[in-house]
Amino acid sequence: LKLPTMGRTVLPPRARLMACRGCRLAMVVASFTGLSSAFTASARGLVEAHKAIPPAAQEFSCKGSLCFTKTQLPETGKSVRARIPLSAAETQVAAFGIAALSSFFNGSFPACQRIPRGPPLDPVLFNCLVCVGVFFSSLLIPLVFNQDVVFTLPGALGGVLFVFAALFSFVAIPRAGLATAQAVWSCSAILVSFLRGAIGPAEVAAPLGDVTATVGAVLLLVAGALIIVNCDSIAGCLSGGTTGSDYIQAEAEAEASAGDRTAGIASALAVGLFGGSVLVPFKYIPPDVAGLAAIPSFGFGALIAGVMVTFAYWKGIQKEPGFPQLSLDQIGAGLASGLLWNAGNVCSVIAQSPPFSLPYGVAYPILQCALFFGGLWGIYVFKEITGNSIGVFWGGALTLVAGVVLLGLYGPGAG
Repeated sequence: LKLPTMGRTVLPPRARLMACRGCRLAMVVASFTGLSSAFTASARGLVEAHKAIPPAAQEFSCKGSLCFTKTQLPETGKSVRARIPLSAAETQVAAFGIAALSSFFNGSFPACQRIPRGPPLDPVLFNCLVCVGVFFSSLLIPLVFNQDVVFTLPGALGGVLFVFAALFSFVAIPRAGLATAQAVWSCSAILVSFLRGAIGPAEVAAPLGDVTATVGAVLLLVAGALIIVNCDSIAGCLSGGTTGSDYIQAEAEAEASAGDRTAGIASALAVGLFGGSVLVPFKYIPPDVAGLAAIPSFGFGALIAGVMVTFAYWKGIQKEPGFPQLSLDQIGAGLASGLLWNAGNVCSVIAQSPPFSLPYGVAYPILQCALFFGGLWGIYVFKEITGNSIGVFWGGALTLVAGVVLLGLYGPGAG
């Protein structure tokens, strides 16, 4: 029996091994039954010919969390590049790492407000500069990630929600005091983002792995946030004294109580409502233009809403003539702050997009734990948290970590 001439095809290593094993099995069967010694010889010749085919040369490389193979085909000499898929465990670890990075950026962007020298800039004006920074940094996303520029209305709506979350924070602080306002909006943002991811809308919700454990995880997140925000007060109570920063805070809150404290708390709740819903509109975008492709639309919405709110504030409330005078360091600080915030936003979008697909009810509560990283800036850079307060802060941080771990194991998407 003479086999016809065949073209040489390069098979993957696993296929070559299976082919060899198949041919060897054919040889054994043919020899055992004695049906055809010629068939045995032909099969042996096919095996030897296949062994003579040189394996395709492969090179491995990694860029960030993605790894690739570069295979050179011996027939043509051409190179083919392919991405190596992550295992399920690697994907999960990478998703939580990216979500934690989003929290780092979200907790770091307010620090830029301290860069300019001289008297602090009006918070609403600084927020406008942040929105401009978000817009310009959004324009870089298509270039960095090779994405098409597509305008989507839900993406722009996400930018508007971001502006109003920041705006209500500036309303809440002078009326309720910094500690109270920050505690209220941190806890409300964690709860709102979790409820969005657990209950709905349907485009955002994911089934819970364990209801009891999930509730415990959310309570730990809220408790950790409260401990971190009030670490000075807790340290003072534990030591039987009052820290200097605690005294300043008590005085500020006493002033706030003379005003409309209820309005301040309501504004802080609004911060959590808007802030915990920023990326919900992204879930209504068609898959082919969702994710990073919608970031430029987000930046456009933030720019338009930020400029309109600032103009109404400057002319309608402050009644200032002309335009505000800004120094270069103030402009630079505002733009840098917007860049950092948007970096956290992009990380959260990546964590929720394939191949990571972290549920919204997990990714966004992690983002709202940014006050942990803000506290690190306060301890090690600005020296705002000192003495026994540092130990209390780390107690709150460990409580946050426990909540994040439980939420990842039993929260939305684990069911």
